[in-house]
Amino acid sequence: MPAGDFLKTHDPILAAFDALVATRASDTLMVSTRERATVGDIERLAKAIHSLAVKSGLAPGNIVGLAAPNGPAFAAGYLGLRRAGFKVLLMDRGTPHQERRRIEQSLLSAGSLVLDTGWPSSADAATLNLDVETSPLDIPDAVSTIRLTSGSTGQPRGIAMTSEALLKDDSAIRSTMELENERALAAIPLSHSYGFSSLFLPALTQGWLLAIPGGISPFAAVEIASESRITFLPTVPAYIEALLKMETPPPLPTTLQKIITAGAPLKPEAARRFREIFGQPIHVFYGASEVGGICYDRRGDAAERGTLGTPLDGVEVLLAPEPGLGDGQGIVEVLSPATAVGYIPDDDKSLGSDRYLTSDIGAFLNGELLLFGRVDAIVNVRGKKVDPREVETVLNALGGIDETIVMGIQGPSSSGEFLGAIVAGDQTMPQVDGIRDWCRQHLASHKIPRHIVRVEALPRTSRGKVNRKLIRQWLTRTSRQ
Repeated sequence: MPAGDFLKTHDPILAAFDALVATRASDTLMVSTRERATVGDIERLAKAIHSLAVKSGLAPGNIVGLAAPNGPAFAAGYLGLRRAGFKVLLMDRGTPHQERRRIEQSLLSAGSLVLDTGWPSSADAATLNLDVETSPLDIPDAVSTIRLTSGSTGQPRGIAMTSEALLKDDSAIRSTMELENERALAAIPLSHSYGFSSLFLPALTQGWLLAIPGGISPFAAVEIASESRITFLPTVPAYIEALLKMETPPPLPTTLQKIITAGAPLKPEAARRFREIFGQPIHVFYGASEVGGICYDRRGDAAERGTLGTPLDGVEVLLAPEPGLGDGQGIVEVLSPATAVGYIPDDDKSLGSDRYLTSDIGAFLNGELLLFGRVDAIVNVRGKKVDPREVETVLNALGGIDETIVMGIQGPSSSGEFLGAIVAGDQTMPQVDGIRDWCRQHLASHKIPRHIVRVEALPRTSRGKVNRKLIRQWLTRTSRQ
């Protein structure tokens, strides 16, 4: 039996999309301000990409990367590669070529399917570069999708997911958030686990309409959201804070019923101001690539209290004991049917068998999860343990400072670790000496950052997360000057 026919029977994601094609081929699935794609349009492009993949001669079971912008290109690329029997490695389209090659080599991927535009007119816009000599890793046949993360060494690491687990996560998210036939703004990357689970899967399997911003205008998302009468907005704190900084924030679509934010902590004051200005709450969503959704704020006021809500339907959250933590604190451990099979190329004991042990330090406050940082972020300064989050809290309380990242920087081999801080704020932010004086008033001497860098805004990745890798480079370079 050809790989495509076998997968249609055994991959529930492909089966669900085939059912959508059979019953709703003329329905619009994706729109932008200038483009529109129906279920049938995406199916035709997926068939063409599938044909391209089969002609490559690469054996089914291999890992093949997908780098495509949001739009029909991403959907058709995923479907085409899966129908050819490949395990799809989700990659950001903006990843430079050399970095993409490094990822492929680390995960023993056969290559990648790359599309430069989200709205291609044909498969001619796709570039498929493969090594037909590549042999697949020893990965279970049921694995369909591989998410990217970084190991403790910073090297690329894959998270092997089955379609069954992905759909269980999708189902738990829709059930917990009380989402049905939504019209959603797809501004976050579909290649990221947040966008893949919250947007891409319900579009592919349930027929949700995805409104996709186009161009580089900062108002592109607002424009398409209003035109498409969206009902659901998944976003990130950086976008919320950008709206709040605008002198005249644009109005939200009158059809919008639910806003969620994930990927980074949302400041309580930002959540409160958003409700005051826009009259709508923001629901916080906490998850991990390894296990999908973990906690959700059902009422819409958890962010204002600094918590993350309660576990998703069907998910259990425990606190594993760890020496040296405060009363009631533990390492967040997640039991979920949406858990990944494991890491590749090298697995570890923290993931698998419906269990994932995170590195997050947590506690429960009136049944809601509260985080205190990461156990692997603790810095040993002159023989004393320092939680960077404590230092960040002190710095963020200083007028003029909007955001802070504190981390341990390795000094010369004989000097051990020390603290570095990068602070972002407006023109009222004090100079470095003033910031250091503030720290002396509120922190023990070993907790005061040795090096402080002032910037207007923290650098962020294409996914809206703080770019800690770049920050570490800045702080390391500054410490050596």
